Amino acid sequence: MGIANWMRVLDTVSGLARMGGKLRSLTVDSGITAIQGGAGALETRLAGVVVAALKEAFDRDRARMDLERSQLEAERRRAEEALAAELRRQTAERALGQLRLLAIMAIGTWMLSAALAVWLPGMRAGLPRGLLGTGWALAFGALGCTFAGSHRIAVWTAAPSNSAPPTSGAATAAPWLLLLALASTAASLLAAL
Repeated sequence: MGIANWMRVLDTVSGLARMGGKLRSLTVDSGITAIQGGAGALETRLAGVVVAALKEAFDRDRARMDLERSQLEAERRRAEEALAAELRRQTAERALGQLRLLAIMAIGTWMLSAALAVWLPGMRAGLPRGLLGTGWALAFGALGCTFAGSHRIAVWTAAPSNSAPPTSGAATAAPWLLLLALASTAASLLAAL
């Protein structure tokens, strides 16, 4: 009795399997027909998705390239500003160096003439004393002009504009005043001999 029951169960399972196979083949055949009919629509949708993905990728790349271009432009601008600031600093340093040299020469002229005036007995006469006083006044004038010129250059260096270096009348007059001071002091020393 157990074997007969098992045989009936196996017969039922095999019948169900055959029936499922037939149903499956009918379903697959009708699905293939439906898929073949809808294949054009599926391909169209897939093509639309691919085009949208490519457009998004190109938009992202363009945005990245625009950002990189703007960063390069900003870096170029900063480099130009740094170069202009460095050239401005070098110009100011050169002008201040020249004015310092003139100031040192004016002080040196005054100190040397004062020392020689003490040692030379003929410096107490009228003409040498007048020439020496004129030389000292011119040396102090040159010293004052160097201070005024250095102040004007310092103000120009601190200013944010990219204007040309200032031309100061005081800085232009300083070497001439120093030259006249040297000439007057030399003339006083020669007159004292």
